[in-house]
Amino acid sequence: MNNKMIKIKTRIGAFCLALGIAAGTAFTPITVYAGDPATQLDGKLSTFYQGDANDCGAVSAIQALDNSKYGRKIFRKMITDNNNGTYTLNFGSGKQTVTEIDVEDAYIEGDLDARVIEAGLQKAMNVYNSCFACDVFTTMTGFRQRTYWSTNKTEIMNTMAAKCQNGEGITAACDFNIADPGKGIIGDGGHSYSIKSVNKNTVVVINPWDTSGLISMSRSQFENSIRYMTYVDDGAKNVVVYWE
Repeated sequence: MNNKMIKIKTRIGAFCLALGIAAGTAFTPITVYAGDPATQLDGKLSTFYQGDANDCGAVSAIQALDNSKYGRKIFRKMITDNNNGTYTLNFGSGKQTVTEIDVEDAYIEGDLDARVIEAGLQKAMNVYNSCFACDVFTTMTGFRQRTYWSTNKTEIMNTMAAKCQNGEGITAACDFNIADPGKGIIGDGGHSYSIKSVNKNTVVVINPWDTSGLISMSRSQFENSIRYMTYVDDGAKNVVVYWE
């Protein structure tokens, strides 16, 4: 085979390879690596830290979204990047728009999605002056609240346990009357925690100071120690609120 023919075949092969790559790009979904979650939106939550503001109710409610299928679903649709230096928060109670400066001023450290949501919540309800997670759930979902008292505790706990067992998970939070310093539990209603899971024996909560850590306790300790708890009942479109 002469050199001229070899060059022609080489060019044809390269052309076909280029067409194959182009076709693959056109018809195959592309997986995009989002990079650093502290600087790029990715529609999910990574580790974040509350920061210095008195907004543990808001921060625990944000983290709680990651603990259920429903929470993760609404989280993925909660932020719209307007590509002009602003973000729109698609809260159930109404849209809020924040700027990149608002987000830079947010107290949460770490995950950018969490910081954008905190900035939107601050605009919607002034969460830096303290708030309850139940009110944040209402803002994020648009659901009405239903309040229960001590006679309903076992029923509410069993409902959350059933949701965890069937794989739905729970979007839930609480605070405590009784402290347990060894576990990092603050008493007298002084700090809000998200509830990651409940079963017949154990409850796991997360402190928003550092969402990478899990705090496990017996269910009896949890039930005897709490002052208040709340969870999102997406089926009934309610935010359930329980007080001792």
